[in-house]
Amino acid sequence: MDWTRDTIRLYLDDRLLNETKLKDTRNPDGKMPFRQPHYMILNLALGGDNGGPLPESSLPAKFEIDWVRVYQTKP
Repeated sequence: MDWTRDTIRLYLDDRLLNETKLKDTRNPDGKMPFRQPHYMILNLALGGDNGGPLPESSLPAKFEIDWVRVYQTKP
């Protein structure tokens, strides 16, 4: 993900999947959610309404993250 002052771009293996212009993300109350402070959560979500029930044979599960890179440009 590249998050700049103007856009958020999502990539997978260096291929651009989606681009959103931040000026288009204004909520009905006028607030711009992507101009607020944020934090990152890395989560292994299993099952649920969208994923359905999990077979017992799939647990326990292992969540391995190879690397995460966070960087910030100078203002």
